[in-house]
Amino acid sequence: MNPHFIFNSLNSINYFISKNDALSANRYIADFSKLIRSILYNFNSDYISLGKEIESIEEYLKIEHLRFGDKFNYTLSYDNDVVSSGNLQVSPGLVQPFVENAIWHGVRGLTNRKGNVKVIFDVKNDKVSCTVEDDGIGRAGAEKIKAPGDKKRSKGISIVNERLRIISNLTKSNHQILINDLYSDRNETGTRVIIDIPVKKN
Repeated sequence: MNPHFIFNSLNSINYFISKNDALSANRYIADFSKLIRSILYNFNSDYISLGKEIESIEEYLKIEHLRFGDKFNYTLSYDNDVVSSGNLQVSPGLVQPFVENAIWHGVRGLTNRKGNVKVIFDVKNDKVSCTVEDDGIGRAGAEKIKAPGDKKRSKGISIVNERLRIISNLTKSNHQILINDLYSDRNETGTRVIIDIPVKKN
């Protein structure tokens, strides 16, 4: 998770308070607290239930939507029967940085319409992948509007890549991240990211 997220979240709470919007401030504090608790819990373990990982992503999406609801809508899709069975455990925290990128560098850059973010967890033959899609300005567009001093690559995504490399070496597997333009024929290309998530069966 981007370290600025906590600072920005506290600023958002302060904003709601300054506007005397106690309901939004209370909702934000409750959701923010729940997310922080889940992150601390999840990262105490190498593997957590798939349900816990999805719950954490949903809490993150709710917080960002409360702040930037004028910028995007979102959907989170998964097979509830597979998740509720509790048979699969996954390596935590690999998806959130890409959801954050979709919001902050994809749909927030749109100026004339509301964007959409889709997060889809897919389970096939005890293998788990997650697709994160946005119909925002795309990677090239995001690079163009970055501030001159902000050209560095996302630290969160670099950490995810390194974690997957280490896990792949330890388990003799080949977990990958695929990143493509969603609409290569448009000016606002959008982005699709597919993440192979390491799995352990109960």
